[in-house]
Amino acid sequence: MQQQRGLSFVLGAISTLILTFLVCAPAVAMVHAGDELQVTVYNHPELSRKVTVDASSALSLPLVGTINVRGLEPAQISARVASALGAYVRNAAVDIELVAQSESIFVSGGPGGVLKYLPGETLAGGLADLSTVMSGSTGLNANPAKGTDLAGLERSRIDLRRVAVRRDGVVLGSYDAIALSARGDSGPSLVPGDTIVLVNKPNAVRVLGDVARPGMTFVSGDETLADAIDQAGGVTANAASTHLELQRNDKTQLLALGDLQMHQPAQDGDVLVVPTAPRVSVVGMVDKPGPVVLKTDFSLLDALYSAGGPTKWGDLSKVTVIQNGTSHIYNIAALTHGDTSQNPALTDGDTVFVPEGHRVDYGGVFAALAPLLYLVRPF
Repeated sequence: MQQQRGLSFVLGAISTLILTFLVCAPAVAMVHAGDELQVTVYNHPELSRKVTVDASSALSLPLVGTINVRGLEPAQISARVASALGAYVRNAAVDIELVAQSESIFVSGGPGGVLKYLPGETLAGGLADLSTVMSGSTGLNANPAKGTDLAGLERSRIDLRRVAVRRDGVVLGSYDAIALSARGDSGPSLVPGDTIVLVNKPNAVRVLGDVARPGMTFVSGDETLADAIDQAGGVTANAASTHLELQRNDKTQLLALGDLQMHQPAQDGDVLVVPTAPRVSVVGMVDKPGPVVLKTDFSLLDALYSAGGPTKWGDLSKVTVIQNGTSHIYNIAALTHGDTSQNPALTDGDTVFVPEGHRVDYGGVFAALAPLLYLVRPF
């Protein structure tokens, strides 16, 4: 009986020691992108070195080249490296030690690079950091101050509606960063070694002319010419809302901001030119002589309407337009007979002069032309 008790005591003690070891022993760390490892090849110091796991979870070592270590522990990596060295080193003995865990977030696509990980980092925070980088305030790998918006990214080719997070080779999900920002959602939490995966918008559209930020814009497959203008900062206060030039497939057509085509998907290579509204002077026998800005219609008739129309004795049969020092006379009254050649397009800096007449009151004629104002545009 005493022997049985003694055996039970010994077994119990051993069980307690095993359990204590299992509970107290440090967990074996899985290696992640950005971790620093000490690779020791015994008896071969020329092959031993510190290496960093790259964003694709791979190591680059002499002789064996690139080795994928995704999801492996140091001991498993040791075995894999030893096996790869077998063709060059007899009975290769390899030890892998985790020296330092990553403090970085990787960026794949877009500008690429590395961002410094901070405790509590989220997708929104990482993108804000990257946005600050792309705005030019600092360089990659330098951990910029936390940004507050996505302006730098929104003006780039990066598609913020399709941002993915990859961890240990597994994509956690794809996120609409614009929607997250709009509702104040910071998105998923990040851990050291995570990779923010960015993709580009397929269509490059050059927006020129009277917009806030002329130049190249980038839009997704379902985004429109109007979206491209928005990305360029929108039209300025001096921009015209018509006569926009769309250059597509070696053809040019004129559009207005409200046209249906402005709200259809843009195409890669489109060039859109937003003109400045012409500023012309209307003098002589008009109700409100002085400068007028032609926002929607560049025609002589629109300039006269903008100046309040002719006075009672303004002679509409001999309206003079002075362009680049050259004078041309037009008979506005002939428009009632369909002669649209008497309604020329005006350009910035032109002068319109309405002379005095003595026999005909053109007020009634001018009023009758009102319905024609948007039917006789030069384009």
